[in-house]
Amino acid sequence: MKHLPLGSKAPDFSCIDVDGRKVSLAQFREKSFVVLEFGCMTCAPAVTQSTTYKSSLSNMIPKFSSHGVEFLMVYTRETHPGENIKSHRKFEEKIEHARLFKELEKVQLRLLVDSLDGKIHRKYGMLPNMVYIVNKESRIVYKASWTDAKEIESVLENLLLWEKEGFTPMDSVAVVEKYHFIYDRDVEEHKRVYERAGKRAVEELRAE
Repeated sequence: MKHLPLGSKAPDFSCIDVDGRKVSLAQFREKSFVVLEFGCMTCAPAVTQSTTYKSSLSNMIPKFSSHGVEFLMVYTRETHPGENIKSHRKFEEKIEHARLFKELEKVQLRLLVDSLDGKIHRKYGMLPNMVYIVNKESRIVYKASWTDAKEIESVLENLLLWEKEGFTPMDSVAVVEKYHFIYDRDVEEHKRVYERAGKRAVEELRAE
């Protein structure tokens, strides 16, 4: 993430979503703020912060979608694969996992599928559940090493307020950077996610 400083232009990308539609970051320029989360179904914080918690990104979409905010999630490589949810060997498997994730967890973010070798993920820093907010000028105004949906909600509220009040897009008050350690320790949710992946995923986590 260090190679993408706050205020820098967010790297453009193009890919498909789980419905096969083409998506690029550039299409939202001058139209929307973009919340860009990275994750997969074998990363428990990505699951909880994107969809299962009451304060998740999925649950705040109705609040912000009518105010020019797009919520995107890039499906990455499996963070903790197991016997049931394995590492992707083909792009088709990655699409299948992303679709399964959307179905099982009722993900409401627009779910994008990265290339098999993770081109988008590499551009943005390769962390398992990092998140960015990109403004309407395609510049990074918020980034965090782990997704914190509650914090993102607060940042979005302020970004929209500052826009309404006529602040410039890169005013210093609208820029936040977080390098916090993972704080999401919902034991039962983590257990559910990793047991679904398989015994190997659980054993790997215990060894960390």
